[in-house]
Amino acid sequence: MDQQDIRAIEAALNELPSQCRYHGDQTAPDHYGRMTRSEACCDTGIPAQRRKVAEEALARQRR
Repeated sequence: MDQQDIRAIEAALNELPSQCRYHGDQTAPDHYGRMTRSEACCDTGIPAQRRKVAEEALARQRR
């Protein structure tokens, strides 16, 4: 992946919120002990959780 690709991905990620409006940065689905399988803490937290997961993947790619 070249630097232009990384900049494009970072720009897209910056369009997503970094926190859930209700749960702040605690967006992991299991953080609140949910019994059902969920992508994030709640529907509002999905974009923030997707951003977090994508940022972690991008950081792994950079290594």
